[in-house]
Amino acid sequence: MRRSLGLVLIGLSLLGAALVAATAIPLRAADGPGTAAVTPVLRPPVAPKIPTVIREHGGARTDPYHWLANRDDPAVLAHLAAENTYAESRLDPIRPLIDEMAGEMTARRAPRETSVPYRDGGFLYSRRFAEGAQYPVIVRRPDTPEGAAGAEPPEEIVLDVPALAAGHAMYRLGRWQPSPDGHRVAFMVDFSGDRQNRLFIRDIATGAVTEQGITDGAESFAFAADSTTLFYVRREPVTLRGFQVWRHRVGAPSDHDVLVYEERDPTFSVAVRRTKSRRYILIESEHEEAGEIRYLPADRPEGEFRVVEPRRPSLRYDIDHVGDTFFVRTDLDAPDFRVMTAPEATPGAAHWRELIAERPGHVLHRVEPFRDFVAVDEEHEGGIRIRVLRLADRREITVPLPAGIGVATTGFFFGGFGGNREPDSSVLRFRFSGPLQPERIYDFDMATGALTLRRDEPAPWLRPQDYRVERIAATAPDGETVPVTLVYKPALRRPGGNPTLVVGYGAYGYSQRPVFNETAFSLIDRGFVHVLAHVRGGHEKGERWHRDGRGLAKKNSFTDLIAVGETLVERGIADRRAMFARGGSAGGLLVGAVANMRPDLFAGIVAEVPFVDVLTTTSDPSVPLTTLEWVEWGNPQDPVQRAYIASYSPYDNIEAKAYPAMFVTSGFHDSQVRYVEPAKWVARLRERRTDTRELLFKTDMGAGHAGRSGRLGTVRESAEIAAWLVTRAGGAEPR
Repeated sequence: MRRSLGLVLIGLSLLGAALVAATAIPLRAADGPGTAAVTPVLRPPVAPKIPTVIREHGGARTDPYHWLANRDDPAVLAHLAAENTYAESRLDPIRPLIDEMAGEMTARRAPRETSVPYRDGGFLYSRRFAEGAQYPVIVRRPDTPEGAAGAEPPEEIVLDVPALAAGHAMYRLGRWQPSPDGHRVAFMVDFSGDRQNRLFIRDIATGAVTEQGITDGAESFAFAADSTTLFYVRREPVTLRGFQVWRHRVGAPSDHDVLVYEERDPTFSVAVRRTKSRRYILIESEHEEAGEIRYLPADRPEGEFRVVEPRRPSLRYDIDHVGDTFFVRTDLDAPDFRVMTAPEATPGAAHWRELIAERPGHVLHRVEPFRDFVAVDEEHEGGIRIRVLRLADRREITVPLPAGIGVATTGFFFGGFGGNREPDSSVLRFRFSGPLQPERIYDFDMATGALTLRRDEPAPWLRPQDYRVERIAATAPDGETVPVTLVYKPALRRPGGNPTLVVGYGAYGYSQRPVFNETAFSLIDRGFVHVLAHVRGGHEKGERWHRDGRGLAKKNSFTDLIAVGETLVERGIADRRAMFARGGSAGGLLVGAVANMRPDLFAGIVAEVPFVDVLTTTSDPSVPLTTLEWVEWGNPQDPVQRAYIASYSPYDNIEAKAYPAMFVTSGFHDSQVRYVEPAKWVARLRERRTDTRELLFKTDMGAGHAGRSGRLGTVRESAEIAAWLVTRAGGAEPR
């Protein structure tokens, strides 16, 4: 999750300087599968250096590439176009391999033609993809008792996403929610990838779609009980922080909307949602280390929201409601969280009573309450298991989960699409996925213990017995053991080590979860070992694992990744000449920092939408996400934290030395890690590095942080990266 910087106007005189030199030079493609011998290509682009003095926090520094932040400058657009042209020319010799791998990935991506229906408000909802479609059609039919006489009720369309997306280069359907009476559906759409959503409402019976004039919405809204009142969140126009909750009347112009809450603390963001019981609307103010929730009876939409428990440092909580009880997940005296209950009339902390105790090192991520049961998702060592408690006697009920490494979760599926919407149900829906197990969907009857497989994603191309999953450990410099998950094909193991791709993230408490990744098999089947490095910054070993990889302990993430790489080589798993690291967003920071610290360790780096200009970004409160994430990265207003950030920020620590080969990507409309961060990073790398290894930088001019929309939107980029890795592995230089 990241972003970047402000604007500096640069004259049109830079336009010519930003273009690639016209002289062609010969390219010798790296020896390997799918490569040609010699292809004429353009020279690497050279970004002009225009020193800009940045004054902040009582000091000043000079940035020669700050001008690249002005997205409206023709010189900036010309430079990005030049980088794209150069990257395409370097990839041209391996187009046959790219096409081959794109075909594999497309064929292997599970079609998910029809989902498992789920119950919500008297209907059964499902979605289906037509053959080759990028977007699904969401449908429903009335929920009738099993065995009822008569024909199956007719199906009706809730959202015809292919029709809605027609004519749009980007169409990312976000949150959608039917009204309580079932007559309409509200939904948010991002048309550029910049997280600036527009709100639409569709009349399900007539199909009429209306825009409500809300163009700066966050992906957060909730209907009140009357089905005509809608609460929604607006973003600040510059920082994109969700900061206001408004009350809207369906059919009325948006300038009649009423502001019901504004979050004035810039380190908090707000969200709005409805409880599972549908009886309350919640406004959630969230900070990385604190929280505050307000609640309002859903049948009194013009009433006043009341605070559950006032915010205070180091208290996080979230709530849900079923029956006459609030269920609270909190870190109060429990860093890895526990579950509490509170009476409906007095939901404050003074009345919280423990239901499920904390288990240190096992983070409780999610609570799913029912009338007679409660289920929780519990993470440990990167895997997630589900625990179920019967409320009548607090007896734990064993959920028969598949064996081995993997992730089981009760969370929502596609775009919020999933079960567990009915509070009176005794059936828990969950999904399970592992490195060699495509997603399975199960229904677990908590009353009887019966487990029913509802969907097993087809993967006819996969023979699990041909592959192996292993968990090993690397020892970090401070003695911590870092979990490492390996997936490989034993028949392709080589003496002295295989080509290896190490994937890492290490931030925000987000773990590297060992789930099924069909695109990885295009590498594994060509002899690669695919590695997940569970470095500090995630939640693999509890909240302490997160805290030990953030703020003034951030460098632990980097040294953890270095330890993983060294261990893979020492144990003969990885061929040092063909070992690569890959990270996206905050994971791009991880691999970028390691490239500075140990440029000899990896043969190549893949950095996707990388957060690499940490000092500039965290110093600018106007940049999206900055104020919300000072806890994660540090606040440069503090001299100690500023110095620490400056000591590892990848952009600020590039030196005149040899670097690994690199493939870097960005999205022009990315508001989490703005294109300028990798653009500046690559420009400085081109200026200072002493080697001649390949450095490619591609900006998708029509995408944001998550890439292209649609079911197959990112396949081409994935194939280009995979083909580049295979080619580099085949012609790797001695290191």
